[in-house]
Amino acid sequence: MGKMILTILLALFLANCLAVLGVLGYGAVTGRFDAEKRAQYLATWQGEKLIPEPDDTGAVDETEAPQEAGMRIAALEEEREMTSREVQRDIQLLRSQQNTLAMEREKLQKDIGELAVKEAAFEKKMVAHNQQVQEEGFLKALKNYSQMKPRLVKEDFMQMSDKEMVRYISEMKSDVATKILEQFKTPEEQLKRQGVMKLLETVQVVRLDENEKGSIK
Repeated sequence: MGKMILTILLALFLANCLAVLGVLGYGAVTGRFDAEKRAQYLATWQGEKLIPEPDDTGAVDETEAPQEAGMRIAALEEEREMTSREVQRDIQLLRSQQNTLAMEREKLQKDIGELAVKEAAFEKKMVAHNQQVQEEGFLKALKNYSQMKPRLVKEDFMQMSDKEMVRYISEMKSDVATKILEQFKTPEEQLKRQGVMKLLETVQVVRLDENEKGSIK
């Protein structure tokens, strides 16, 4: 009895094995069972949990929906408008800076012109001041020469140019000038005196002409 049951169980086991092997072989020949499916069925046969195949129903459709396209276009348009506003602000800022520079350049040119006028006036004033100082110095020296001994005056005159000496002689009283000229005795001094007298005649002629023109006016 026990052997009969064992024989029946063994026969059933062999039948199941052959059935499984037949199904697997058929699937392999027809291509319905690839390596992954065969591995899953073998795992199921061995009592392991079958891992379900991934479901393609949840895959994301790469085609963009009209609403999403509209939102994307609106976002790009807003970004373009923001960029345009920034560019306009930059242009306005540059124009403002350009106007400021133009005003500063105009002011600088005006300041330079005013400074040039002031500089010219200052130079004119300095020339007049120097002339006044020189005139005051000349008058002071003229007074001193008129009071000094003629011999000492002659020594100073010998160190001057003919033009400078003529200026002093022409402004002195005639008797004082004559006494000074009488001190020029050596050949060098006589040559100096001749040059001064010749130049003095020219100066006197010029002064005479100026006086005559002034009296005619």
